[in-house]
Amino acid sequence: MGGPTVSEAHNPHIWRIISPMVVHFYLSPHLDDAVLSCGGLIASQVAGGEGVIVLTVCAGDPGPGPHSEFAQALHARWGGGSSLIGDRRTEDRMACGRLGASVVHFDLPDAVYRQGLAGEVLYPSEEAIFAAPHPFETVLVESLAVRLTGACPTTARVYCPSAIGGHVDHRLTRAAAERVGWGLWYYRDFPYAARGGTLPPDLPSPAGDEVVFPLSAEEVQAWAAAISEYPSQLSTFWPDVYTLYQELRAFHDRAGGIRLVEARGRAPLVAGS
Repeated sequence: MGGPTVSEAHNPHIWRIISPMVVHFYLSPHLDDAVLSCGGLIASQVAGGEGVIVLTVCAGDPGPGPHSEFAQALHARWGGGSSLIGDRRTEDRMACGRLGASVVHFDLPDAVYRQGLAGEVLYPSEEAIFAAPHPFETVLVESLAVRLTGACPTTARVYCPSAIGGHVDHRLTRAAAERVGWGLWYYRDFPYAARGGTLPPDLPSPAGDEVVFPLSAEEVQAWAAAISEYPSQLSTFWPDVYTLYQELRAFHDRAGGIRLVEARGRAPLVAGS
């Protein structure tokens, strides 16, 4: 397998174990999003001798429940046993390791598991997870921003989801990254971006310069192979790996490569501010 993996919820010194030259820091809302959207680019960067860290924001275990009918339906689709999220973290280590990337897993649970003060499920349906964040979670953006500040190498290039498709966890990840004030490279959320997905009406398009990174055929193949390490998620989007590869190839070729938006930052957030 590729580079070393770290799964502590918060490790500000991970950069010391990989290349001191160039570090790419990918923010992944869930245990698959960065590889789904940017796996080929990660493969290219690692092949060039550069360090890559994939930090998953929503990688924590769910509470004891009871879980909503929607969450239980997802469990059945994912083929989950008693350690479903632990299995998904293992999938993520395998996928990122296959590309040569390191991993960091925060302990925030997926939106479908999060609850309010009275134990009410905040996102009990598919409609809810593709809507605006619950007002109860306004403070979550601030706390995530502080944690991201501590976890990110100070000289890293940071990649952030655009939140195409509007999933609440993608929106929260983007909002926290923007709160920090980094210069960001926004990626297009795959497969939503390949299937006509758009940004929510209340979320502006990332402002900056568009940059396209063409990939070789081998890098697209490596991308598909890494995604195949998420068996719990494949059936949600594709009937088989060949269909996945075809969609990746078409997504890449329509754009001439991986399209990113480079946005300049401002003064970075100071922890506790």
